[in-house]
Amino acid sequence: NKVIDGTAMKRLISRLIDHFGMAYTSHILDQVKTLGFQQATATSISLGIDDLLTIPSKRWLVQDAEQQSLILEKHHHYGNVHAVEKLRQSIEIWYATSEYLRQEMNPNFRMTDPFNPVHIMSFSGARGNASQVHQLVGMRGLMSDPQGQMIDLPIQSNLREGLSLTEYIISCYGARKGVVDTAVRTSDAGYLTRRLVEVVQHIVVRRSDCGTLRGISVSPQNGMIPEKIFIQTLIGRVLADDIYMGPRCIATRNQDIGIGLVNRFITFRAQPISIRTPFTCRSTSWICRLCYGRSPTHGDLVELGEAVGIIAGQSIGEPGTQLTLRTFHTGGVFTGGTAEHVRAPSNGKIKFNEDLVHPTRTRHGHPAFLCSIDLYVTIESEDILHNVNIPPKSFLLVQNDQYVESEQVIAEIRAGTSTLNFKEKVRKHIYSDSEGEMHWNTDVYHAPEFTYGNVHLLPKTSHLWILLGKPYRSSLVYLSIHKDQDQMNAHSLSVKRRYISNLSVTNDQTRHKFFNSDFSGKKEDRIPDYSDLNRIICTSRCNPVILHENSDLLAKRRRNRFIIPLQSIQERENELMASSGISLEIPINGIFRRNSILAYFDD
Repeated sequence: NKVIDGTAMKRLISRLIDHFGMAYTSHILDQVKTLGFQQATATSISLGIDDLLTIPSKRWLVQDAEQQSLILEKHHHYGNVHAVEKLRQSIEIWYATSEYLRQEMNPNFRMTDPFNPVHIMSFSGARGNASQVHQLVGMRGLMSDPQGQMIDLPIQSNLREGLSLTEYIISCYGARKGVVDTAVRTSDAGYLTRRLVEVVQHIVVRRSDCGTLRGISVSPQNGMIPEKIFIQTLIGRVLADDIYMGPRCIATRNQDIGIGLVNRFITFRAQPISIRTPFTCRSTSWICRLCYGRSPTHGDLVELGEAVGIIAGQSIGEPGTQLTLRTFHTGGVFTGGTAEHVRAPSNGKIKFNEDLVHPTRTRHGHPAFLCSIDLYVTIESEDILHNVNIPPKSFLLVQNDQYVESEQVIAEIRAGTSTLNFKEKVRKHIYSDSEGEMHWNTDVYHAPEFTYGNVHLLPKTSHLWILLGKPYRSSLVYLSIHKDQDQMNAHSLSVKRRYISNLSVTNDQTRHKFFNSDFSGKKEDRIPDYSDLNRIICTSRCNPVILHENSDLLAKRRRNRFIIPLQSIQERENELMASSGISLEIPINGIFRRNSILAYFDD
């Protein structure tokens, strides 16, 4: 009492042939055909645009993928990942999103509308497949460009919602490729079939037994062969030798192997099994029944006179045509694979042996550990210890003694892929997120290919330091001008603040802009005698580079001391006194320390 789709129908027909034979099965299939026609007429399926039900979770899934892409873009901007890693991770993010939507599609139809025409047609196998329905109600996903490269901008819309202009142009690549391939490559596939048939058309079953004693040995104990492949290899073959279990013979030579015999081989783990194949047949221009084995059409040994060579040629040539036409049906949509993940079984602290792993980078540029052999990871929760086995050549994505949460990804399995042998040479740009002066802690030399550029090469891994700073049009420097033991009040502060500005002006302009005295109070409150001022104390940080440049403009240079004229605004207007000078003493390294003596007043 369940839905019979295409797969269930194949299984049913196979069992009917096994139990009742071909004649009885053909009679039953005629009745099934009649029933199918009646039901299709009664159902009278029609397809409208309202039957395309969009998946509700699509909106937040796409938002989540966009958020991940934004974070990835920031990492790329700061130089943490290079362009190849960014493209690779971007493709995997969107492919995982698209795949999740594809898996949500079937339960969504089943819960909301089990008799939906789109659902009935595609999942019964009558018309369309999961990929096409996914493009109608999910998202079209990633597409290839004309060179076959992935475009990292996915098509987020589906065909039900309609495509934007950009998405339509990206989608045109795949559509054009499908049309051209259908026209060009169909002839290639047909030509392959013709050549195959020409080579093997003389191979015909002419005898019952060629009498060979040779065979190919297949062992169920060999862990390299999965059980499913082992069963497919044996069923329909003929034994080349007797099979013994201890003193007892369980199968004889020239006996064909059925499912019951295969199950006994697997259960008892007998010795290696020798089977006859066309490779070991004595004849070169024909083949015998026992070396060929069963015919898939009726499940018995092949008949004499069967043109098995032509059947083999057509069997290989026919999928070639199907593969060519597949692009046309799916429209050039990317279908790839994502890595398998190992997740934490519970919350807790993770522990592993650090001697068995070494640090590396994942395909996406994230720091990780690579384990070259089986690694046992222990997760300590409050009252229980969980042991997790990480297979070799996997990436461990967590640190030792790190706290992990349940279902958190702790490792990425890369089975069957060479993770160590590939190296891609790329230029990685690192952008600074702050302004300032740059220093490095190693020797650099000028890049020969950039003759006129400011490109330098670092001979080894090194640190770059950026001393934070910003260009300001005017810098504020607080100066306190007073004599030791002087009385101070609100109006007696001689100089409150100084502005350093206009570095590019001439000497005459700068002379009075560098230290314009900003006197507070009335004329009688200010200090008239400059000889009372014997030192200036710098009470805040100032920029040595600016002082140095200004000093060069104004100064008579005496070793590392610079003389700068100082004259108040009122004196300059009245010209009562000649301007006095301030001697700035610049340290050798050009850096002033806080609360150090910045300058001396010259009487």
